[in-house]
Amino acid sequence: MKFLLVILCPPLYLAWRRKWGAFVLNLILYILALATIIFFVGFIFYVLAVGHAGWHLRREQMELHAQLIAQKMRQQ
Repeated sequence: MKFLLVILCPPLYLAWRRKWGAFVLNLILYILALATIIFFVGFIFYVLAVGHAGWHLRREQMELHAQLIAQKMRQQ
């Protein structure tokens, strides 16, 4: 679900995760992409918006994974 939200509407994913600064930046990129969709430039802005949201998603997953590993190490 998260990956689908990142691909279809990146600003919505960042708002859902309450990352407000990243949301504003991504919303600007997404609006530029939609405004210039007729030209090739719109695709570039869309890729930037998806990449930005994907970066945040990946970082959250890595932090969660690190926490799980730390918990397993404490149990041993």
